[in-house]
Order: sequence, then structure tokens, then C-alpha cells
Amino acid sequence: MATVEEIVRLMKDAGIARGKADSLAPDQPLDAQGLDSYDRMSLLTELEEHFNVELPNQVAIQLKTLNEILAHLNQQGQD
Repeated sequence: MATVEEIVRLMKDAGIARGKADSLAPDQPLDAQGLDSYDRMSLLTELEEHFNVELPNQVAIQLKTLNEILAHLNQQGQD
């Protein structure tokens, strides 16, 4: 089961959203917290590789917060 802490650690290890990762609010949209489209794309790519899942574009664009990303990852882990 994925956690916010695990995603933040993954972001920091990959150099995504430097200086912002530790202060991200899980329930707030990532773009409103300063993540640009490159950060989001990088994060989603890292998540796909780390969790061995696919996040198609039509799904990825709907995942706006860390909580939404976590819910999706954890749901895929149950399927």
C-alpha cells in the first residue's frame, strides 16, 4: 500500500519539485502548490516505474492531488 511519505521520498530521490516535496499538502491540487506540468509528468513516470503500474493519460489528468494519486495506486494494487 502506497503512502504519502513514500511518494514524497520518491519525489525527493528523483529530484522532482525540489524544495517543495516536504511541504506538499496531500489534499490540495499539485499545480496550486507549485508543481508544473514537467514535475507532474516526471512524478507520474516515477510512480509507474516504482509501483509497476500504468497511468494512462486519460487517468493521469484526473489525478490532481497526492490523495487522489494514492487512492488510484492503492486501488490498482488491489485489482
